Amino acid sequence: MDKFEAAEFDVVFTHMYEFCPIGIQHIGKAKTWVWVNSGALWDYVAYFMGLPLPPSYAAPMMADVGDSLTFMQRFKSIIGHTITPLFVYKFSAGPQTEIFRKHFGASFPHLTDIAKEAPLVFVNSNELYDLPRPTLHKIVNIGGLGMKQASAKPLPKEYSDLTEKVDSVVVFSFGSVANATLMPKEWKEAFLGAFSRFPKTQFFLRYEGSDIKPPKNVHFSHWLPQVDLLQHPKTRVFITHGGFNSLQEAILASQPLITIPLFGDQFRNGRIAEKHGFGIVISKSEINEDSISEALEKLLTDTKYSKAVKIMNKMVLNKPISPETLLVKWTEFVAEFKTLDNLKPMGAKLDAITYYNLDVYATVIFVTAAVLFVIWKTMKFIFCKIASLLGFRKPSKDVVKKSKKDN
Repeated sequence: MDKFEAAEFDVVFTHMYEFCPIGIQHIGKAKTWVWVNSGALWDYVAYFMGLPLPPSYAAPMMADVGDSLTFMQRFKSIIGHTITPLFVYKFSAGPQTEIFRKHFGASFPHLTDIAKEAPLVFVNSNELYDLPRPTLHKIVNIGGLGMKQASAKPLPKEYSDLTEKVDSVVVFSFGSVANATLMPKEWKEAFLGAFSRFPKTQFFLRYEGSDIKPPKNVHFSHWLPQVDLLQHPKTRVFITHGGFNSLQEAILASQPLITIPLFGDQFRNGRIAEKHGFGIVISKSEINEDSISEALEKLLTDTKYSKAVKIMNKMVLNKPISPETLLVKWTEFVAEFKTLDNLKPMGAKLDAITYYNLDVYATVIFVTAAVLFVIWKTMKFIFCKIASLLGFRKPSKDVVKKSKKDN
């Protein structure tokens, strides 16, 4: 930490998943810092920034929905948004804060309090294709950074020879994290069976194993020249797990998507492509030869998908300010002015009761209930008086007992 402090960094970038880097930059007395999200803006980051997330259409990040929610989806959205900050406090920021206090004293601030003071938040997303929702001036979208559309490099011979013999190409990759070799046997059989139905299409799969024999039109490789393949003129479809970078690569290469989400925000990313009309989502429970074949048939034959992604591609490439410019200019800006307190909303400083106006709602409900109660008691009193004046009296207990004996 002494070396960190002595370095006197002008700006420190911390990643979003854990709060430990936030504590480190605080101990190191960084001049200023930026909270970086590697994907779209996560719910708990928005919460600590004081940014409202309407559960009616801004579902939790890992929900398998878009922004058009049914009643039950809205119900689950409310629960998800309620639980998320509590979960972060209990199992992430809370325990990590205790570690810092153990080593640096009991007065060390809670990590969530430090997080709320973040001058800027960089988000690896783009408002042109992300699901629209409220945002703040301090949240800067730099999605597509370093992914400028460039001319594709010539493919290695083993790939170019195969592409020359077919009408179309499909690229299949689950990214660098998910090992396709570990897929259930039923999935492998479903994919290869579906691919064999398209003999005029060449399929390139990132597959590390040798446990299965692919059809003639399927090529396995431990590594794919993915960017160059996606930009190949014969490529028509990209089959992916739905990572955010894969989504952005597909847009920049103008390739329709089949997304098979595995975990995390991949479900949401698939819904983004689906909403904008250039993607089809196949859930893990729906993977079979027919569902894959049907999705491929749609994307290979229906031009509406390719037209939709080309429009999105053109919008992204013609965005008035590039992500590179936003990154550089805002970094220079925060390095000069440090805190940017004028961009911090009051919502980040409010407790939950005040933020959600729970005290106001409780007061309104109480006063309304009290007024209704008084009105009811008053009306009851008036009706009783009127009944008494008109001679309608409630029978006494003695009269009731005598009536029962006579019967």
